[in-house]
Amino acid sequence: MNLKAGQPCRGPAVAPGGRRDACPTLMNRNEPVYIGIDGGGTHSFAIAVDSTGRMLATAEAGSLNFFGAGLPTARRSLKKLRESLERQLPPKTQIDRFVVGCAALFSDATNAEKEKLCRGILPLERTRVVSDCQTACFGATLGRPGVVIIAGTGSIVVAQNEDGQQQRVGGWGHILGDEGSAYWMALEAVKAAIAAGEGTKTRFGRFVRQWFKVKKLTEVVPIVHCPDFTKERFATLASHLARKVGRRDAVFSEICQRGGRALASQALTAVKLARVKTRPLPVYLVGGVLTNNAVVRAGLVTALKNSCAVRVVKPRLSPLVGAAALALGDAGIELTAEAVSNLASSDLGATVDRSATL
Repeated sequence: MNLKAGQPCRGPAVAPGGRRDACPTLMNRNEPVYIGIDGGGTHSFAIAVDSTGRMLATAEAGSLNFFGAGLPTARRSLKKLRESLERQLPPKTQIDRFVVGCAALFSDATNAEKEKLCRGILPLERTRVVSDCQTACFGATLGRPGVVIIAGTGSIVVAQNEDGQQQRVGGWGHILGDEGSAYWMALEAVKAAIAAGEGTKTRFGRFVRQWFKVKKLTEVVPIVHCPDFTKERFATLASHLARKVGRRDAVFSEICQRGGRALASQALTAVKLARVKTRPLPVYLVGGVLTNNAVVRAGLVTALKNSCAVRVVKPRLSPLVGAAALALGDAGIELTAEAVSNLASSDLGATVDRSATL
């Protein structure tokens, strides 16, 4: 980058929450920058870091899910992220590597998929596009063995063995699966409310009607079939019910516990397929459901403990900063204790969990 030694970064970085965080004090001459992107189904976030993991800039845009939102929308979001970062970095900054975690993928993008999403926006030869569960897994574990259980709007499980090999279970989307996710719980809750009108005893039917702003459950039907009624919006019903009834309603509590058991079953399957030998089994919980819903979390952990010794470990980095860590690794930069500490500080100062409100 064309900077004099000691020249500071231009202006403060804007965090995804809209607040401003102090830019790192110095950017050295000719030092390259590394970009991590967490491309979600509703919102996407980007972070620029230097070779020591210090945050330089952040950005926020819309969906990068080229299946759910469409390729034109995903490309516009990606371009917005890049342009936002460029405005915050000094002119002619050299960006060495990009890693994009994308919700539309199960694993690394094919060359055709990468080209369709990134051509003309990011340099293809310096860009890797992977599944967002891969960035979440690396961020949580930093390459160590264990199982990462992700439950936000959707759900997916990734297990990694001692040789670094991974196995994924779940992640099929709201139509084919996503058990234990916020969307799944919302759907099960509406089904239970309908059943309550036909004899099943539960108290939360009125809270479902309240959330939909209707007087009768039959009025829900045209709402859920409206093209503007997204799965992300529907998923927020789960957090509404968790706040309003939580453990106090037996039917909703059972839905949460079933969700936890379903996630545990997927995790144990992934661990078996990956042949993870480490015991106690390191378990990393990621996403708003597992962060905020104690009933789901307790059901999950109890079910795991019934099968093997487990140790719940706090994820080291968020999926977004995990993508930046992968970008550093792709460039051959060792993730030293200092770099991990700087990346973790970037997490605290600049990132949000896009599923944290679910």
